[in-house]
Amino acid sequence: MALEQLEMATGMNKIDYAIMILQTWEPKDGYHFADSGGKDSSLVRDLLIKSGVKYDGHYCESPIDPPQIRQFLKEHHPETQFDNHTRNFWKLVVQKSLPMRNRRWCCERIKEAGGEGRVVVVGNRKYEGNVRRNQCFIETPQDRAKYSKHIMNKIFVRPILEFTDYDVWDYIRRNNVPYCSIYDEGAKRKGYGEGLFKRLGCVLCPFSNHIELEERYFPKIVANWKRACGRIVEETKARGYRTKKGKPVRNKFETGEEMYQWWVSRKGTG
Repeated sequence: MALEQLEMATGMNKIDYAIMILQTWEPKDGYHFADSGGKDSSLVRDLLIKSGVKYDGHYCESPIDPPQIRQFLKEHHPETQFDNHTRNFWKLVVQKSLPMRNRRWCCERIKEAGGEGRVVVVGNRKYEGNVRRNQCFIETPQDRAKYSKHIMNKIFVRPILEFTDYDVWDYIRRNNVPYCSIYDEGAKRKGYGEGLFKRLGCVLCPFSNHIELEERYFPKIVANWKRACGRIVEETKARGYRTKKGKPVRNKFETGEEMYQWWVSRKGTG
């Protein structure tokens, strides 16, 4: 629903409408707020506070998130709980192999964990991609035909679904909402979303198009990805270049670095 349609249908602007949604759908046990530590979550947290609803914030701690996110949350969102659903993550990478665009098993382990049986508030916006463009403000299990087991029994509430990037940064500036400082890296002015990082997410996500930038800013995480590649190659060579099911592998990498370079070049999809 476009802004003009929203105001004509409800008589409310985006902020008032978001608060109305939060107040209307507030469950007795309060919301499970999925706090990613990004700008959208920071805005949603401010709306949750302003709306007066009950909520408990949860950050799915991830070994492949920019470390600045954890630092920001501890300082500015002290009530947010750190939930660890990714123990032995790097062992899983070796076991399941590198995540690909059509096989992002890591999302299920990291982003979709937690909040089972709860009403979950998220900061999704439809302007962020094709999948989110078709999402709705309220989504119940009945609205989903096929999802992973981690999100089948949740109700999702997306109060800022119609917010644009401009809306988000305008709200943040007007309301003095704290946000992760990495958004201002490389920007001439702060608080306008003009930095090198437009969105914060998993480092070297299969959908990332800023490989060199992430390699420069997060060398420790990159080193862990390369180390995992080396272990995958070693195990594959030990099996005679066959999969764990005994089939010939598609690519015979000689070194972990070779596999890593192939992965970040996005030559493979599965």
